Order: sequence, then structure tokens, then C-alpha cells
Amino acid sequence: MFGINKQIKEMQDDPKKALDKADKVLNKGAMGFMTKTFMGKDFTDKMNDGLNTAKKAMDMSNLTLTGLSGTAKVLSIADTGKMVNYNPIVTLGLSVVPMYGNEFQSKGDVMVSKIAVPRIGDTISIKYNAADPNDFIVSFS
Repeated sequence: MFGINKQIKEMQDDPKKALDKADKVLNKGAMGFMTKTFMGKDFTDKMNDGLNTAKKAMDMSNLTLTGLSGTAKVLSIADTGKMVNYNPIVTLGLSVVPMYGNEFQSKGDVMVSKIAVPRIGDTISIKYNAADPNDFIVSFS
């Protein structure tokens, strides 16, 4: 009916497209206006925060393939209160030793395993974006 099954299938096949569509519905056009008017700013802010967390989780899969490897000593850790697939998102402060190049400091939000949350002083394997060293993931391989 109204092509809804086709739209659902398309979104299941391409999660990025689904996130973009949800962002458009929430923030643009008549539906965005209605959502902000009747649900309020706090609701839309929380929904946008959730969408941004989901987009970052999607980007992490790209970093797994294209990121530069290194080891890092955990200097600080703080809980953000967010979760993806029941795994916590934390803010890690790191001292990174790349495979090639000089040691540097990095800080960013990253998803970690709920059964292997790093602690201050731990040395972990990471993959990071060469263009933005504050964009990194904890590597478990």
C-alpha cells in the first residue's frame, strides 16, 4: 500500500539512506515543523543526538577499513551516557603511538565493548583517521 513495503526494503538494504531520511523527516518540511511544534525542542534535540550517534557508528565501519593502526595509552575516560547496541560510548583521552610517525595526544568519543571497557593506564589498539586524529576507534583485532 502506497509503496511502503518497497520503502522499508530500500531502507533495510541501505542503513545510511534510512538515517538520512529520518534526519530529513525530523528536521525539514511540514513533518519537521509539526514535530518541533507538537513534540518540542527537547524531543527533537534528543532525536537528533540519537541520529548523530547512529551516523557516527556507521562511520566507524569505514574507519575499520581505512584507518591507520597504532597503540594508545589511556589517559582519561568518561561515560557519555550514550549506547549503541548496548555498548557504551565513552570519551577517551589517549597518548597515541602510531605505527609510523611521532607520538601525539588524542581525545574523542568512541564505542567500546561493555565487557572490555578500557581503564586509565591500559594500552589499547586503535585505528585513527590521518586527517583528524581525534576520530578513532578501538580495534579488537
